Amino acid sequence: MRSFDEIIRLVLDMQREQGPMLMHMRGILDRYDGDWVLPVPEVPNEPNMPPLTPALIGEAVDSMAMRAASTQPMVECPAINPHKDTGRRSRQYATTRRKIIAATYDSSRWKLGRRRYYRHLSAYHTSSVVVIPDFETMLPRIEVRDPLSTFVEPQANEELRPPKYVAFLNRFSSQSLRARFPACKSENGGPITGIDVKMLWDIVEWFDEDQILFGLVGPVESYGGHVSQSWQGAPWMPLSKPFPNRAGMVPAVVPHNVSLGKISARLGSLIGNVDLQAKLMALNIIAQEKAIFPDMYAIGRMSGQPQVIGGEWKDGREGAINMLVDVESVGVLRTDPGMATMQINDRLERNFRVSTGLVPQTGGETYGALRTGRGIDALAGMALDPRIQELHEISEAWMPHLNSAILATYKGYWPDREYTLFSGWPGDKGEVKFTPSEHIETLSNTVSYTAAGADVTQATQILGSMFGAKAISLRTFRQRHPYIDDPEREAQLVDEEQFEDALKQTILQQMISGQMDPMVAVLIRNYMQKDLDIFAAVEKANEEMQRRQATEAPPAPEGMVMPPEAMAGLAAGPGGMAQPLPPGEGLPPAPGDQVATPQGAAAMRQLMQTMGA
Repeated sequence: MRSFDEIIRLVLDMQREQGPMLMHMRGILDRYDGDWVLPVPEVPNEPNMPPLTPALIGEAVDSMAMRAASTQPMVECPAINPHKDTGRRSRQYATTRRKIIAATYDSSRWKLGRRRYYRHLSAYHTSSVVVIPDFETMLPRIEVRDPLSTFVEPQANEELRPPKYVAFLNRFSSQSLRARFPACKSENGGPITGIDVKMLWDIVEWFDEDQILFGLVGPVESYGGHVSQSWQGAPWMPLSKPFPNRAGMVPAVVPHNVSLGKISARLGSLIGNVDLQAKLMALNIIAQEKAIFPDMYAIGRMSGQPQVIGGEWKDGREGAINMLVDVESVGVLRTDPGMATMQINDRLERNFRVSTGLVPQTGGETYGALRTGRGIDALAGMALDPRIQELHEISEAWMPHLNSAILATYKGYWPDREYTLFSGWPGDKGEVKFTPSEHIETLSNTVSYTAAGADVTQATQILGSMFGAKAISLRTFRQRHPYIDDPEREAQLVDEEQFEDALKQTILQQMISGQMDPMVAVLIRNYMQKDLDIFAAVEKANEEMQRRQATEAPPAPEGMVMPPEAMAGLAAGPGGMAQPLPPGEGLPPAPGDQVATPQGAAAMRQLMQTMGA
């Protein structure tokens, strides 16, 4: 295990190496937040001008990130024995591991964290995510950290392995640190007193494969307010003893973009463009104001100095007259701003949009030559889809390590705890019960998008076209669609709905054709109102009609050939439905007709039904 002194040296080395990149990232953040000074000449009594140009950096970051985060990837955990359905090493346990990851996503609010993750990746071309054990809830928690305060093991840009160690900078108040780490209290020999409880302190959080350690760096007021400052000479001290990393791996990923050389943010090179646009816009507005209210001058007589009676020039909009002494003539300095200024500003904005792939459609605009929705969509897709595809593929490369860290944290910290988690995560909703030592047999998993670079609407269209062309099956369509939770369960629901529709149509047709007594339909409706589905309602109604028909009929009331209980019901004909009598049958015999007397009880019942009809 590394000593605290060695950790200090490594953190300072990482800070020094990442310093230039952090400065570029800080410039992007300042313009994204609008927290920067407009570079215009300082003139006495000149009003402060805010940035009046479009927030191009914010629009470039948000539009790319929101489109990339609009669709979620699919997580798959392979079974050790793919031919085994249940039990250890089975597909059932593989499904449980996938649901464990989904439940952790849901409890960590990863749906929102993913959007911040993509904003970092879009703006800085790097991001930072870590899985930490939460001992209060006894669950792993996914946290998106600020790349400006993340210091990672130096690696070659073409190296795509997880880091061996990583350090995060956090800031806590004096009161929070004194309550959490007693070693930092002044009464215990630490530097933090209980007087100024609002003071902020920099805390370093160290992760490697063997240990997790918290260390105090120094107060923010004394050593600067940004992470780009140097911590040389800060009062470094460990806040707690190192505790072992039971996950057995660095539970963090720091993905970065694919570039020719060093990792760099594309927006960092366009900061000058944005600043120049804001400057030209501010100067043009000032010039327009000067043109509306031009400067005036007075030419005096040779005998004296021009003076204004009263000592103050009156604004012409007030209706007052300026009285002058020793003035030969009065002139106006006309300074109309040139049209080239706004043309240059428009050209700078276009250069920014071309360099970042920021098409007008992302801001609700379109080109004048486009008239059809398909043409607009295709043009926007050509500009955005390749960039979104790269963001998705970066996630596909790095997210499996983060998922492995989730499973390793469960198994390393709480191996024998029995969990029952509910997940509202799209794709894996429902309840999952597991014991980490039993169900987490392997950390292997894969992350993939249905169509990298496509949003949800495009993914649905792509899958639908492939299904229509018989390139994929309906099962594959359900498995690949990001909004279908359980493909097998969804297939069962679709089949059940088809059977339900078919049964409803059958009942309706039999009622219209007279094959079913309307009272049978009323009986089915009554059962459905008792929270039974239509299948159970029909079954109950059929049993009720069979019970009534099997009951010995009471004597026929006066004026009736047979009692109502003996009349035809649900099971009177084939399939349990009353059948209509053939034409001419069921009528009373005419005078003189010979009526044959059937033999047996069944024949007698048939005769009674005929006479009753």
